[in-house]
Amino acid sequence: MRNLLILATACILLVSIMARAESKPTQGIGITEASSKAEPSEDRVEFAKLSTGVWMHTSYKNVEPWGLIFTNGLIFERKQHSVLVDTAWNDAQTSQIIRWANDELGKPIKWSIHTHAHSDKMGGMATLHEQGIETYASSMSNKFAPKHDLLPAKNDLNLTTIARQMNWQGLRVMYPGGGHTHDNIVVYDEKSKIIFGGCLIRPGDSQSLGYTGDADIEYWSQAAQNVATAFPDAKIVVPSHGEPGGTEVLTNTIEIASPKK
Repeated sequence: MRNLLILATACILLVSIMARAESKPTQGIGITEASSKAEPSEDRVEFAKLSTGVWMHTSYKNVEPWGLIFTNGLIFERKQHSVLVDTAWNDAQTSQIIRWANDELGKPIKWSIHTHAHSDKMGGMATLHEQGIETYASSMSNKFAPKHDLLPAKNDLNLTTIARQMNWQGLRVMYPGGGHTHDNIVVYDEKSKIIFGGCLIRPGDSQSLGYTGDADIEYWSQAAQNVATAFPDAKIVVPSHGEPGGTEVLTNTIEIASPKK
């Protein structure tokens, strides 16, 4: 059984990589501008404009034997500064995000929030701390981070009650319950109507839940439904490992995560 699970995971990752390789940075729903069009690489980070004042950053990690795996995060512009949602895979890539916000936006990152304790979300934490950026994550994520050889954020967010929301730096932050991980949270911007679903939300028309080593399989579908219920006006849904889409991305996650009878 274990060998079958490993093989299935390998197939899932391969399909994801092939789909990414065939797509262009500007093809995702809601992407209005891409700032870079070179070949994907671990050495560079891509940036794409989703809406006025909202940017998606995309970084890559080479995972053998599957090749480059990508992950997304967001940057929200504010008056003089910007807000980061999730780091890149590592410190070097996260340094590129910091420099880009400084040089291209002219709005240094002042705060960051991290959607769960995996390296594609918190792998660049040391760089953020070195730059004096105020980092935030749920108390659960900060507790789990050292178990994954990650640095916790400086600040705890009290998000342990299912469906609880809070206002944070002009964003709505919600704990939908366990799914991809027991600590995953989502971020919603009312102005642009963008949900950042992180790894809780599966990409496009994926028929797999991907990596489930830390998952709450039984609750995953309900957690995704909680997101859909909480933010019915959403127009764009951004997953960690897929192109932005509409609310059909949420619907698909609800369906494929539903417990099979």
